[in-house]
Amino acid sequence: MRSFIVIASLLVAISCKRSNSDLTPTTPLPGETSTTAAAAATPKEIIICDQKNARIIIVDVANGNAITWEWKATAAYAMIRSGAQGWFSNLSEAKLVYNGKYILATASGGGVALINVSSKKAIWFDYAGGNTHSAELLPNGNIVTASTTGGYLMIFTTDSYINDESAQTAPIAFEDVHNVVWDHARQRLYAAGKNKLKVFTYNGSCRSPKLTLQTTYTMPEGNAHDLFPVHGSTTDLWLTNSGHIYKFNVSTGVFTLVKTISSVKTVSSGPTGYQTIIAQANNTGGETWRTNQVLDINGAVVYKNTAIGLYKARWKLVNTFSYPAGDSFHECTHP
Repeated sequence: MRSFIVIASLLVAISCKRSNSDLTPTTPLPGETSTTAAAAATPKEIIICDQKNARIIIVDVANGNAITWEWKATAAYAMIRSGAQGWFSNLSEAKLVYNGKYILATASGGGVALINVSSKKAIWFDYAGGNTHSAELLPNGNIVTASTTGGYLMIFTTDSYINDESAQTAPIAFEDVHNVVWDHARQRLYAAGKNKLKVFTYNGSCRSPKLTLQTTYTMPEGNAHDLFPVHGSTTDLWLTNSGHIYKFNVSTGVFTLVKTISSVKTVSSGPTGYQTIIAQANNTGGETWRTNQVLDINGAVVYKNTAIGLYKARWKLVNTFSYPAGDSFHECTHP
């Protein structure tokens, strides 16, 4: 009987050891909850650019604000060469792409990266420069970036075999452009800078990509910042500037004022049960353009962490406006 008990105990210990070895928790900062926290509810996660700590994090606000994922360009898992890691200072954008399996990230240091969520490896990265503020995935797997300093868009022929030596177009001039969004249904690209919102077509070429300007809209006020699809809508984009949040209807070209509010860096909405959230700069987290909290559109706190310096925050939800259902990683250079 004693032998049976000993054997059973050993089996349980081995099983526990194997289970624990499969976990890859993040290292939480003081006051944060790690990924080992037991989930009591359906996850409800926010992707956050934490500039103060040079990382992207995913926070589950439905389960004690547990940090379920963390990415740093300097970590070994990212596989970004040391000479390029500095490109990812002041992370400025983190978009969920390829049906939630990848994150497309940019940084004011000039870097752009396509990150595998599971492995955390940057399967492709390059340098766009010019205070890169946003990027977008194009249908053939190429990537377009938006840089504010110098004011330009740039298309990269994405090639995961060579990373930071991918071919790229010459800068496509667009003063103070801060954002870029693809419209899958209409096969159009939208971007906004200063008081202009521009609509482009894309030629779909792998090796000779090109944007052609179709329409230019004048915004009610200038200093455009965020542009992102309204969740579940087939026609509307969130648009922010220095003091307002708008919805822009891509079919009618109409700007509709939603709220008068200053310094909103991002707006993100979701299905029923998800608040419309904003990242509003409030001079916390080390810089004037950062904050340490995520608010709903009416000013209520959704998430707060005094250890971070947050720039942008988006719900971790698949974007059906920009990408086809079931989209998976592809690049035209290596079909």
